[in-house]
Amino acid sequence: MSRDTPLSVAAALTVPPLDQGSVVAGHRGLTREVHWVDIKHAPAESFVRAGDLVLTTGADIHQPGVREFLTYVVSSRAAGVVVNPPPDVAVHELLASLVPLADHHEFPVVLLPWEVAFSQVQRNLLPLVSPSSSDAQIEMAIGRREHEHASWIEIAGAFAQALHDSAGAAGLSVRSSVTEDLVMCQFSSAQPAATVSALVASAQQLSALPEDLVNWVLLPALQGQAVTVAPSVAAPVNEKPAGSWQFAEVLRQHPRCMATILQTLQPLVEYDKTRRGQLVHTLEILLDEATNISAAARALFLNRHSLMYRIKLIEELTGLSLKNPADRFQLEVSVRVHRINEARVASLRS
Repeated sequence: MSRDTPLSVAAALTVPPLDQGSVVAGHRGLTREVHWVDIKHAPAESFVRAGDLVLTTGADIHQPGVREFLTYVVSSRAAGVVVNPPPDVAVHELLASLVPLADHHEFPVVLLPWEVAFSQVQRNLLPLVSPSSSDAQIEMAIGRREHEHASWIEIAGAFAQALHDSAGAAGLSVRSSVTEDLVMCQFSSAQPAATVSALVASAQQLSALPEDLVNWVLLPALQGQAVTVAPSVAAPVNEKPAGSWQFAEVLRQHPRCMATILQTLQPLVEYDKTRRGQLVHTLEILLDEATNISAAARALFLNRHSLMYRIKLIEELTGLSLKNPADRFQLEVSVRVHRINEARVASLRS
């Protein structure tokens, strides 16, 4: 499939593992163009944009906000919705109310088996998402490491430096961050897709970054909203690498990143509020202990059985698995940024 060809919902359904899904409503809307693939849950209606292919595990209409969220989505200008219902949810109740509305709006609704990970759907579809026009304004270029490489940090750092130099020569400014899995490059102002692609290709060649090592995604600028990064947060690439908290702070200031983080943790936050639980804190400690069950149980003063119950609940509510590296990465980033955000909110209140 060519990246120059707009990705339709019908075409997306031919890409594994989304090809395991079945269209249950809105067949006439399968020609809708996919601009982005995002995981969203109630109550995140305000984050749904035109062209979004929405992935959600929210299928229990008896849960607060779920019916309203799905009703909003199928009535919106999004591309479609992929529902990944947990095994214990009565899907027929959802379909009874959703199918007629989706058919009316010609809005594709896809059911995906619970076993399929959304992270894999995103990983395979995002590289196929093309800007709607050749002059689309790009804000960020994010490269994800596709396989192990002994010198990843060094070679990714060399790429970041090469991009910094190439952009500077063109009169542009770019800041980069390198983690164990990602190289994130944010331009001080949005640039045409062709310009960003050319700069990335040039830096990749200058730094000898293997083409098969990194999978690139270009993020378009949010319409009408400029994103800036405070100079004190992101250090130039020729200085010492930023710490994990500085990296998390950069993500916290990026609206789209923050939206994803809020969506990831929202089910846990809501559970803690309504049932006086400690799932967010449990997840923090578990990740601090590198998912070592025994160490986390000791730190939380829990027995192993109680901790395993909480872990199962966390995975069910978020739809993410701590055994899956990509899912674990998403949870790790979300928890770190959430921790910073909560601290800042608390300081503003005091």
